[in-house]
Amino acid sequence: MGYEMCLEKAGAKVHKFKNFGSYQGEWWAFVTFKRKKGWVSGSFGSCSFCDSFEREFDGCYSEEKDLDERYAKFGLSYLNDLMTQKEAEKATDRNREYWCDEDREMFEFIREKHEAKSL
Repeated sequence: MGYEMCLEKAGAKVHKFKNFGSYQGEWWAFVTFKRKKGWVSGSFGSCSFCDSFEREFDGCYSEEKDLDERYAKFGLSYLNDLMTQKEAEKATDRNREYWCDEDREMFEFIREKHEAKSL
C-alpha cells in the first residue's frame, strides 16, 4: 500500500505506521507535519473501488512524469487535520463492548508512548 509513502511525499515524517485488518481495514500513522506531531488515519479496501489509493493510482506505481506531485497531493488530504493523542484514543476506543482482537490492537498501538526522544 502506498499510504505511508504518500504521507512522506506530502512532507510528513512518519514515526509509526500500521495497517489493521487483513485485506480491508484501517491504517494509523503518528507523524510530524509542519512542526506539529499528531495522528492520521484512513481505511483501505480489498478492491480498487473501495481502496482510495488503488482507485486514485489504478493499484500500481506508474512512471508518470508528475506522479510524485499526485502522491503528495493525495497524502496531504490526510494531513490537514492532525488528531491529538486524546482524539486518536477516543476514535479507537469506540464500541468497546464489541471489540475484536483487531480493535484492541489498534487501541493499544495508539496508546503506546510515541513521544520518545527518538521521535
